[in-house]
Amino acid sequence: MPATHKPRIVIAGQVPPPQGGQNVMIARMLDAFRADGRFECEHLAFHFTPDFKDVRRGSVQKLFELVKVIFRLIALRLRGPIDLLIYPAGGPQTVPIVRDILLLPWVLLFARRVALQFHAAGIADRFAKNGGVLRAFLSSLYRRCEVAVVMTEFNRRDPAFFGIRKIEIIPHRLPDEFDPALVRKNPAQLRLLYVGHLCPDKGTPALLRAFSGIAARDPSLVLELVGECLPPLSDELLRTQIRELGIEGRVELPGVLTGRAKSEAFGRADMFVFPSVAPYESFGLVMVEAMMWGLPIVATDWRGNRDVLGGDFEGICHAPGEDPAASIAAALADAIEILRRRTVWLGRNRQLFLDRHRFTAETFDYPQRALHWIEGRA
Repeated sequence: MPATHKPRIVIAGQVPPPQGGQNVMIARMLDAFRADGRFECEHLAFHFTPDFKDVRRGSVQKLFELVKVIFRLIALRLRGPIDLLIYPAGGPQTVPIVRDILLLPWVLLFARRVALQFHAAGIADRFAKNGGVLRAFLSSLYRRCEVAVVMTEFNRRDPAFFGIRKIEIIPHRLPDEFDPALVRKNPAQLRLLYVGHLCPDKGTPALLRAFSGIAARDPSLVLELVGECLPPLSDELLRTQIRELGIEGRVELPGVLTGRAKSEAFGRADMFVFPSVAPYESFGLVMVEAMMWGLPIVATDWRGNRDVLGGDFEGICHAPGEDPAASIAAALADAIEILRRRTVWLGRNRQLFLDRHRFTAETFDYPQRALHWIEGRA
């Protein structure tokens, strides 16, 4: 490679809108690689999911988008060699799996090396008992990739299942957006916050049932659910559940928040709740945001959650249990008691974020590793 040649990297995937952890991180990766003077970085845009209500559902529009992505890839290749293409591997659902099977052959054809970024988890569990033809096709494609990238030690299991030999852990990192001017607690309330998709996989119905029980005994509690509903949950069904549980007026539904509005939600919260049991959960980015704002966290001990939080975080990481609502209620009750005593939790999560999860040029070593992959180094 001539000394004057900059490696050309293409990052594939969808950026917001809609808002979601994977989309946000793809956008941030693009920004970081473009700011690194060692690369030429371009984007292979995906538009498979213009609205999360269509997520993981097959459609004629998605088939057309697949064809468009292939033509975009060809256009990128015609402008010059692609030294590395970072590709977002699909999750455990059938639609993204079929997408990968149809699209990856083209990616492998036109890029010198391919890195698989496993944003979603659970694909090993999907094929553990019955692989069939889909597993055979996917394995043959995944094993031709240079490297697999995961965010936590737990998520090694997905690429390892397919026999990918080179697996690297690169945790997501976030720029520090904490603003002390937005920290505005209401001493008359104890506000619980959830941010993310609203659906059974993310624990929304179980959280509502748990909250209804503890809120009946504590009139100061308020629950704020930030995000949008995913099927099978809808706005109408969510409001019906809230009404039937008798917690209208105690649950706030501001919808999707971004920028300053989302920061204000973190600033007014007293505690963050993350009850996810999603089979595709890999790296709960919102937990890192909660740590950024110094919030104690109550989260399920599920997949990579404990790896993200670490062993010394402030909060409770609890097993989902056979009755998730009861498990959440018990953990919340214990956490609220500790928070009110103010003798155990003293804001350590903020420092943990600064030490482990803050994005800086020094902590973001993805570009350096990408150079190693391009050069064929371990």
